Amino acid sequence: MSPADKAKFFASIAAGKNITESCRIAGVHINTGSRWLKRAKELEAKSKEAQHKASHGYGAGGVQGRAYQDFMEAIDLPGAIAHDQLCEEAKRGLEDFDFFRSYYLGRVPSPWQVEAAVTLIELLESEEKEFVVLNVPPGAGKSTLFHDVAVWAICRNRRVRVMIGSVSAAMAKLYSRRIRETLERVMPLEPDPVQVEKGLAVNAKGCLQIDYGRFKPSDKGALWRAEEFVVEQLDGNGLDNKEPTVRAYGIESEFIGHRADLCLFDDVASPDNARESVARDKLLERWDNVAEARVDPGGLLAVVGQRLGSGDLYAHCLSKITYDDDIDDIYDGSDITNPEDLARIEPAKRQKYRHIIYQAYYEELDTGKESKRYSAPAYPNGPLLDPKRLPWKDLSYIRYNKPDIFRVVYQQEDLDLDSRLVDRTWIVGGKGVDGVEYNGCIDQDRQHGYIDRGLSHPWISIAAVDPSPTMFWALVWIIYQPETNIFHIVDIERTKLTAEELLGYDTTTGAYSGIMQEWQDRSNDLGYPISHWVVEINAAQRFLLAHDFVRKWQTREQVNVVPHQTHRNKIDEQLGVEALLPPLLRTGNLRFPTMRGNWKTLAAVEELCAWHRDKKNGTDIVMALWMAVLNLPNLNRVKKPPRLWRPSWLLN
Repeated sequence: MSPADKAKFFASIAAGKNITESCRIAGVHINTGSRWLKRAKELEAKSKEAQHKASHGYGAGGVQGRAYQDFMEAIDLPGAIAHDQLCEEAKRGLEDFDFFRSYYLGRVPSPWQVEAAVTLIELLESEEKEFVVLNVPPGAGKSTLFHDVAVWAICRNRRVRVMIGSVSAAMAKLYSRRIRETLERVMPLEPDPVQVEKGLAVNAKGCLQIDYGRFKPSDKGALWRAEEFVVEQLDGNGLDNKEPTVRAYGIESEFIGHRADLCLFDDVASPDNARESVARDKLLERWDNVAEARVDPGGLLAVVGQRLGSGDLYAHCLSKITYDDDIDDIYDGSDITNPEDLARIEPAKRQKYRHIIYQAYYEELDTGKESKRYSAPAYPNGPLLDPKRLPWKDLSYIRYNKPDIFRVVYQQEDLDLDSRLVDRTWIVGGKGVDGVEYNGCIDQDRQHGYIDRGLSHPWISIAAVDPSPTMFWALVWIIYQPETNIFHIVDIERTKLTAEELLGYDTTTGAYSGIMQEWQDRSNDLGYPISHWVVEINAAQRFLLAHDFVRKWQTREQVNVVPHQTHRNKIDEQLGVEALLPPLLRTGNLRFPTMRGNWKTLAAVEELCAWHRDKKNGTDIVMALWMAVLNLPNLNRVKKPPRLWRPSWLLN
């Protein structure tokens, strides 16, 4: 008898048909069917007896474990079945994710999960390396979706390598064990009757190991542990690489040597590491340096979870930019200063991560009370993503009592405009959330480090430095025209520095070096010499004002180093960041060099759009901009050159 005949027989029995009808459907003699059924019942009874003994303290679980192992070894499971030998249900399951989940996993139909799963598998099977952020509200079944996608991917291709990641190794191991138990199950799944009664689950009709063949290798020495395992291949051999079929890792685990085709990270972001903290910085660094490098060419990395705020892991991923096409050898990735070379050399950019969003509630699909009932159709045919798991009575309470949490966590939106510093459209131009059309703050034809000669007088050229003893420094160079209230940002730098790299002095040659000297020379060459350097007071006292060579440098360059004290001033109602910068950005008075080919402007825009008063890190450029704008009224204004009196007839 073929494995497909046996699969049809047990599927019919599971569906409630009698033995005669099941034999007819499978095309086998009734004696054969009786023998199969008798053997399965004997093994099942033996396993239940062992469970009963173990529950009453007999054997301390050892009897149960041995009986289950005997049951697994005695059952006559087919080996891995090739596609052309699969039964019709198995073939349909490989193409129809909704059918696969219902028939083999006992899931109720969920349109958004089917849509998301199909998208993920399509990206996995594409030729390009893909990155995805999937934002879903809590309680919608995101962890179940990733489990089902992993199982589906393994059934479609037994050679796929799957990495399961989570916030901790223990949590990742639970997800991996769940996948393993699904693959090694030898009887159709019977879910909790209460879940079936509530409409949250259905009785599965098929069994994966019967319809697709054995997943657990018959070799007792094969790798088959909760945190990692290898499934049996179609040729009966193991994988030809060192990575198992499934491997579980916590984000803090050491998995530098592991690579995979499908990397699924669930519950990596948490309320603790979404806020500005050392934990968040470590998570983002770990993600950039380790997690993203684990996916092989042509593979897929997907991270799923609900939004937690503007500084969470998902916002960090979505802010990343990559090139749309392959980069020619002529371009090395650095900023291009010549506009003529820009269009010819630099490829177009796009977001590195694809963003898939599912909201708990779609207001535009709300047609009244009936559309929000427990039995109403789910999205996209109704306003609720899942009326059963996320009912309106629960969502409505959160929506009206905790609107910020509802918008961010359940609707996957950014923070309210009132909670952010600026709207992105103020900077890049376009129609804002308030309905106003903004011209933007970007000078599209101006590269960083350059400014047109001949700006009308008066003007003042200043630079601001937001230092850090251990983290990133930010420097901003601005030319200000007081009569028009225009701030021209000439250059921006954000990097880790030492005091000597900011301004160094060689005692043997008497030569100055560092960014301050470099920018001073550039400002002189452009005809707009920097007259003031605004530096945060602690660093100014420690690194600059305390050194004699710095005072000599000020005299030689005819500049002043202005100490700045931040403390609570950054949230002051009249002089704080939120008071000074937004009006300039809304009116377009703060002018940036082009974003194209300029990573510095991109970094500044991202910081401005993500800034809020509770942030401590990732605000260096914003703070440097604010320090410059705040201190301008305290600096000596440059006046127009004196104009000698002449009689009118001489002027004419």
